[in-house]
Amino acid sequence: MKKWSNVLVLGIGLALMLASAVVYGIHVVQSATPAANVPLIQQYSLFLWLFLPGLTLLAIYGTIGVRRPDNPVGLIPKFILVLILLTNTITILTYTIVAPGSKAPSEAAFWTFLAVAILGLADFGFSLVVWNGLKWGYWCLCISAFLMFVLKFAGSVPIVPSVFELSAVAVLFIFLRPIWQEMD
Repeated sequence: MKKWSNVLVLGIGLALMLASAVVYGIHVVQSATPAANVPLIQQYSLFLWLFLPGLTLLAIYGTIGVRRPDNPVGLIPKFILVLILLTNTITILTYTIVAPGSKAPSEAAFWTFLAVAILGLADFGFSLVVWNGLKWGYWCLCISAFLMFVLKFAGSVPIVPSVFELSAVAVLFIFLRPIWQEMD
């Protein structure tokens, strides 16, 4: 991709993500709990129409936007990163849709779910940084994944999915270790 098209893809992706966050925030402010007679997918359709393309464009930018001929990250670490990206996308969507429903019973649960969704988005971004061969992205991914694990564990989420997401980061390190010196 050319430099101007990289900036265009990144700009549109960020604009869509920001717009989806605004739409989501407006929806949460307007109603504390989802309407009982309207399915969740209809209530959040505008959010999803903005969020998913924005996330896709950011993924495209992250995977092909920064082309380094000396990128040391191989096929197996990239496969693990794709799994991390998929689980974080599911986490983001799940926790943003669940958060407004939790606002009525407990304000703390609402903010916990929202924090997990934001950490999922951060994990998504840090995964793309690791994809491009940068060490600092891995350390940020570790911190974010650990914080998400703690919040999910405190929020009584089943332990198996939480441990699976955290262990993916550890497995990723095993495959990054041989190329660690080559990463920036």
